[in-house]
Parts: sequence; C-alpha cells; structure tokens
Amino acid sequence: MFTGTRKRSYVWLTLTLALMLVLSACGGSSTNSPAVNNPDSAGSGKKVKLTMFIWAGSNQDTVPKEVVAEYVKKHPNVEVTFEESSNSVMYPKMVAGKQADPNNPIVNFGYFNADASAKGLNDDMWEPLDTSIVTNMKDIPEQFHTSDNKGIVWGVSSFALVYNKNLVKTPPTSWNDLWDNKEFKGKSALWDYMFYSYLSPLIAVKGEELGASYENPEPAFKFWAEHSDQIGTLVTSNDQLKGLLDSGDALIAPFSAQVAQTWIDGGSPLAVAYPKEGAISFPYSLQVVKGSTPEQQKVANEIINELLSAEALSRYAEVTGTPVTSTAAAVPDKYKNDPSFSVEEQSKGINPNWDALAKNSSAWKEQWDRLVKTKL
Repeated sequence: MFTGTRKRSYVWLTLTLALMLVLSACGGSSTNSPAVNNPDSAGSGKKVKLTMFIWAGSNQDTVPKEVVAEYVKKHPNVEVTFEESSNSVMYPKMVAGKQADPNNPIVNFGYFNADASAKGLNDDMWEPLDTSIVTNMKDIPEQFHTSDNKGIVWGVSSFALVYNKNLVKTPPTSWNDLWDNKEFKGKSALWDYMFYSYLSPLIAVKGEELGASYENPEPAFKFWAEHSDQIGTLVTSNDQLKGLLDSGDALIAPFSAQVAQTWIDGGSPLAVAYPKEGAISFPYSLQVVKGSTPEQQKVANEIINELLSAEALSRYAEVTGTPVTSTAAAVPDKYKNDPSFSVEEQSKGINPNWDALAKNSSAWKEQWDRLVKTKL
C-alpha cells in the first residue's frame, strides 16, 4: 500500500455546524457525546461549532477528548461535539449527508480508517490539510503523506486473527483457518461489508487458485458462499465483537491486533495469531471533511496538529496499543518489543488494493448480499 510512488494517507479533519443530525437507525453502534465547551465562552467572540468523529470503544475516545478539552480551554469561542461510532456505520451517513447538503457535513473532522479514507478520496469528501497549521506533519515520514495533503496517516495497525484462547483447542496459524477450519464452523465473526478483512486475505492466499482478483472478485464471493457455514455472526462495532468473542458465541474474527491487545490487557480471554501469510496492513488517518466553513477548517487543523504531537501520539499508543507513524513519538515501554510497532514489519504484510475497494464497494455489497448473506 505504501510502496513505490503511490503514497496514500488517510487522515481526515472535518468541521461542521454543531447542529448534528441525529444518526438514523441503520445498524451499528453510535453515540453522540456531550459537547466539550467552556462556560466562560459567552462574549468571547463568534462561536465556532464543530463535530468530531471518533471511534467508539477500546479507549479510542481518551486522547481526542483530552486534547479537545485542552484546546477549548484556550479557545473559549470553540465548541466541539463528539460523534462516536465505527467507520462502517458513519461513512455511509456522511455520504448521505453530503448528498442532502454538501455545505453542512454531519461531522467536520476526525479519525478514519483506510477503507473510509480511500472511499472519501473517491467521493471528494476531504479538504486538504493546511500545512502552515499542521506543522507536526514534519515528524511523519513522507510515505504516509498524500501529494494533495488530504489527510495524514498517523497510525498503522495490523489485522490478524483474534480468537478465544480458552475455547479454541488449536490456535490458528493461517488465513485458511478462517474459512476452512472445522473448529470454527458457525463460530467465525465477520464485519459486515468490511471486505478487506476477509476478501483481501482470500484473494492474497487463494486468488490464483480461485481465479479471484480485485478486478474479478466474484469467485471470492462464491467461495465464501460455499463456506457460509463458517460464519456465525456479522458485526458492526468493536464492543459487539468483543462481547461475542469473550462469551464464546464467536471463536475467531479477523480484527485489529492492537485493539484486541487492549481487550487482552483488560482481562479478556483472547489471543492474537499472526497468519503465516502475513497480517493485513491497515492505516489510520486524520482528515477534515469538505463543506466545513473556513472557521471550522481552521479549528480542525489546529486540533489535528495537537493530535499529531509526539506527546499525544505516544499517549494514544499507550492507551490503545496502536502503532503510530511519527518519528518523534516514543514507543511505550510495554510495546518496545512488539514487532507490529515497526513500520518495516508492517510493510511485510498483506496490502489491500484500497482504490479498488473504494471504487467498487457498491458492486461488492450487491454481490455479498446476493451470494453470501442470503445463505446466512
């Protein structure tokens, strides 16, 4: 993904009016946190209101809320509301919001994963970052920048196989275990429409055998249809997945090794297996949403710069277990020997074709629904 001259980054800072749309009930987990505000802000100038998108669960809210709270103390005319959810739930709502009113995005800036970031580039969703404001970008290697600065990759996670170590007799060693291992029959949890987590490894491992590719994915969908008895549940949120794995209702899932490690540190009976074919390299970005006002964009850029500081990124790594890209950020002591914190090790994994995934997501959803979900 980060090879050759094709450099991508997926960071989004998005600014919107604090008049948030109440998210329509279309599945998944989403909460609207109270606005961070300064009681002394009255009379300090025109109020600038924004909504920031952050990920729900797994301590993902800790650092952004701390950084925003500190920013608001220094800028009493700013009010920030948090929208907490998953990218798989939020991004379609962002698209619908843009179609309804391109000048009133439902979130102004925030955290986006590689899938949402690539879709946003395809959908013209992002504003370029202001490099005169986001000066901490200098500490992030060029390979994690985009030529137009429509986001910045601040972290790179690994998608591996997460399983319940108390209930699984033989730990998985390969992506083949996800679709062929009888021990996991009816006990695999997959993210609905998160194709990079189960179609990308299938294409990488068995694509040549099946005749499957990003240009011709139908054989991969048909393969999953033939192995649909492996799938027990389709999930849409981190907390939902954690509950299923903890309880044993699901025994295995392709998921972020770093987020899973925070669950393990918290006492969950889980373990992470890195498949012999390689984990999926999965970038995380900060980005600003197009349609935000100039005032909102300025605030979003300033907050993003604070989120990219060495201190903030080190703390994010500490509380979430996410490897960060800044050369100035210290690796927390408990992760110093973790190979996933090495960008070099990350480059050895499976790199999905994010452009193809973004451009073909609608067609892929149709095939998934028609060929696979009808059998669940």
